[in-house]
Amino acid sequence: MTSLPRSTRLEAEVPDTARHLEFASRHYGDPVVARWHWPDHLGGARTPAQVSKLLEAERTHQERHGYALWWWRERESGELIGHIGLNRTEVEGEPVTEVGWSVRPDRWGEGLATEAAGASLSWGFEVAELDQIVSFTMVENLASRRVMEKIGLAYVREFDRFGFDHVLYAARRS
Repeated sequence: MTSLPRSTRLEAEVPDTARHLEFASRHYGDPVVARWHWPDHLGGARTPAQVSKLLEAERTHQERHGYALWWWRERESGELIGHIGLNRTEVEGEPVTEVGWSVRPDRWGEGLATEAAGASLSWGFEVAELDQIVSFTMVENLASRRVMEKIGLAYVREFDRFGFDHVLYAARRS
């Protein structure tokens, strides 16, 4: 699978430490962003060394599975806007492929998460031919829940993840 997802305003890039470390370190070093990914008891904001390992793991994931949580760039400005894509993980011990996102806070509310996550979801079904894709977030993350609904995921249930109540949404390939 050589093609990567694109949307009207955005295009995905394979994780690359040289190209993405500076942006990714600022992004995941921001406590506002880290709150939704690594709450304080999970370590909080990430250090550049932790982010570098994250980027290396994502590149390996891309090589192994043909997809990853990609870094997305706005085509018009050339600016990186966030980290959105597909990831193999587990929910309550069951292997799943999730669509996930994290957009830089100064761009929240512009529909970028919905656009890139929707493109990633379509790519996952059409190109990777995945049968099911899930997404999950903490119960109180209403913005992410809205993105899940806008891209066509349906609520499944609540579950515990790392001591936090989460909601699980899912979609199947038609």
